[in-house]
Amino acid sequence: MDFSKFETPDWLMTGGGAAMLIFGFVLDWTTVDTGFGNAGGDSPFAYFFTGGIAWLLVVAVAVLAFLRVNGTLPETQPWPLIFLGATGLATLLMVLRVILGARLDFASRGIGMYGALVWAGIAAAGAYLNFQASGGELSDLTDINKLKASFSGSSNNDGDTKPPAPPAQ
Repeated sequence: MDFSKFETPDWLMTGGGAAMLIFGFVLDWTTVDTGFGNAGGDSPFAYFFTGGIAWLLVVAVAVLAFLRVNGTLPETQPWPLIFLGATGLATLLMVLRVILGARLDFASRGIGMYGALVWAGIAAAGAYLNFQASGGELSDLTDINKLKASFSGSSNNDGDTKPPAPPAQ
């Protein structure tokens, strides 16, 4: 593996995903003040719809970004758009998780929950930079025809997809 192929957005996506993979399980997502000290617990999957799905999305983007730089992924998909959508959703879910707090009334948010928000944000920043480097703009995300065209191939000026060229005789 030639790490010189990695650019800043790739490092941010893989680094954010690696941190989420490792520290997402090692650090406590909740803490409880017991009177004798603090006790901690929980993991991303104790909060499946906010923490668990966010964890899966960020780790998946990290793996896919690594494979893309390695040349293993086919370039037939709009990977920068996919990475941006996945990390954006993960960051939104983590913001929601931090706002909602711990699942028990007497528990508070732990360092793992705050860390996961930061790591999802780092991966989202890398995905945004990757999206910009590929020629994408935020205004492209509001145009449904451009989004459809990015998943189906090339498009003409009307936003309709072109049929494939006929085979050479």
